[in-house]
Amino acid sequence: MKTTITLLFFSLLFSFSGICQGLQVLISEEKQGKRIVLMAENKTKDTLNVFFMVNAEGYRKSASKPVIKNLPPLSKTPMLTLVELNGVASQYTYDLIINKEERNLNFTYEKQAVDIEKLIEGKLVLFATSKCEKCDALASRLKDDRIQHRVLDVTEDAILYNQFMRLIERQLTEQTKIRFPVIWNKNHVIFGYDDLETILFELVN
Repeated sequence: MKTTITLLFFSLLFSFSGICQGLQVLISEEKQGKRIVLMAENKTKDTLNVFFMVNAEGYRKSASKPVIKNLPPLSKTPMLTLVELNGVASQYTYDLIINKEERNLNFTYEKQAVDIEKLIEGKLVLFATSKCEKCDALASRLKDDRIQHRVLDVTEDAILYNQFMRLIERQLTEQTKIRFPVIWNKNHVIFGYDDLETILFELVN
């Protein structure tokens, strides 16, 4: 079982709080000059595994990297630090997904990377997140147009997420902004899209 919450915040606010799944996890903001530390407070007596993805504008590139963490019971855990850029308007959204089922993580990173590369080699694959409208729109059009593809939701499995991150790390540059869907088009990565018709044309040609 999992719950997803997406909220929009502006950096002009000095503090905020987001409440997820009946006060199970409280997201709060600690502002320290130009740095904003996003904290996740586990309000339950159980360890919770969470996926946390921030889509940021006006912050350093590292702000857009998703993370998966185990939150100890009744404790606060720093999830991500946002650093504002000078002279740029800043805002961000985030997705917080709580996975209640424990995942088997007894795999080496090297083995994971090899496994996923074999899975997607020469194929069209959409790496998606829950509640991603552009992911759903593209997947729906590919299905309607009978274009063979596969959709992998990286928020559903911590092992899959680790495989995914190992795969795309080699594709990242200082200018790269991770946007979903992350599209593996046979032999290269496309980070999101702006126009549906344009990306469809690119994928089939």
